[in-house]
Amino acid sequence: MKKALVACAVLVAGAIALAACNGLAGLGNQTVDSTALGPPGVTKGRDNAARTIDNGPGKEVQVYLAQCPEPLPPGFSRCLPFGGVGILPWPVVAVRSFVPFESSPPNGPSEYDWIQTISFDDEICLGMRTPVEPNFPLQFTQVEFSLRCVSPWAYGHTIIGPPGQDYLYFPGPPPAGQADYPSNDPNINSRSLFDRAGGDIIIWVQGLDFSGPPSTTNAYMNTLGPTGWVLFMRDNAFRSGRFYNIIGALKGAPRAFADTPNPADDGFFESVQVNGDNFDAFSEPSGNIDPVALSFCGIPNPARPYAFLDRSNLSEGPDPFAPRAGPGQGGFMLLIHREAFVGAQVVVNPNVPGPLPAPVLAGDLFGPPPSGYDSNPLPAIDPGDRRSRVDGPAGIHELGFSVFFIHGSRQTIPT
Repeated sequence: MKKALVACAVLVAGAIALAACNGLAGLGNQTVDSTALGPPGVTKGRDNAARTIDNGPGKEVQVYLAQCPEPLPPGFSRCLPFGGVGILPWPVVAVRSFVPFESSPPNGPSEYDWIQTISFDDEICLGMRTPVEPNFPLQFTQVEFSLRCVSPWAYGHTIIGPPGQDYLYFPGPPPAGQADYPSNDPNINSRSLFDRAGGDIIIWVQGLDFSGPPSTTNAYMNTLGPTGWVLFMRDNAFRSGRFYNIIGALKGAPRAFADTPNPADDGFFESVQVNGDNFDAFSEPSGNIDPVALSFCGIPNPARPYAFLDRSNLSEGPDPFAPRAGPGQGGFMLLIHREAFVGAQVVVNPNVPGPLPAPVLAGDLFGPPPSGYDSNPLPAIDPGDRRSRVDGPAGIHELGFSVFFIHGSRQTIPT
């Protein structure tokens, strides 16, 4: 999900915008501790995010994922994911308040923050990366979020430390690569981040404290243009997984970790993602969402399967959860209706010549493989092969979404 030229499309007025277009230089073609036999380290994108997002004492971020029951039982509403008078909130899949970018002694810095343990063979972790240099421009911060449903036994993750610890960077020998392999929980319904045949989902992120700190922050997924890759869903393993042809998706998006110099960590396939223009075309206008009641109604509409609501700068007034955001803190809600993913096939031929995205063709599609499908025992799963020997229904092992934050009167970011 790259937006190297997004600022040019978003802020086109004045010298600041022109400077930003020249200054968004990507990841700088480097990683931290990226040698194959050295410490696992973190990617440059993770390092950028750790510098632009404050993780000091009390700087907690809250991440929340919930799914609407389907078929809709009495007492629930597709319009009110957080409930209301006489309305029940959607069941929570994962929720955690945490300080991001915590190190994981003795293994060094983490690439993914642990979110929740689902079962003995199933944990959820979150990656946050910023693919622009953190020192310029001060007005913008792009954050790429990657929610992943993984096996906690990959590369000895739970052998090295207790369950519920952060996950290390992908390339290299153990203990690196701890978030590479998907969950293969014996409870096959727990292998997916959410029920792919179920109802709508909502992702809520609140309390991102940006270094500086800025006086104001606003979050956007809309108006990011054709260079902004903003949303994808993937099945199974990180490098070998296939991307779902969700509504508005195009093939030919960047490979995972294509912006790092180590070719061993690149995904096998170009990703299939919704870009900014298509997100706009298939997204409910924010003006149709009630930000006080958090009502997303009018939306249960196959033509508008996505909705995005900025929830930044909320220092006053009611809020459905604590802690409340303060001035300059980033927050948002992303709603994905079931029309976007129910019945979607995976794209088996996403690779296209050239850098431009392309439409997904009928010949590119195939029914998704079973979630947690069986294979030969993997030496990376330690101790032994802890995966179930039963194929499960198709699922979502990774959900990626990219959000662009624009700040006001931000001070110098430390290097």
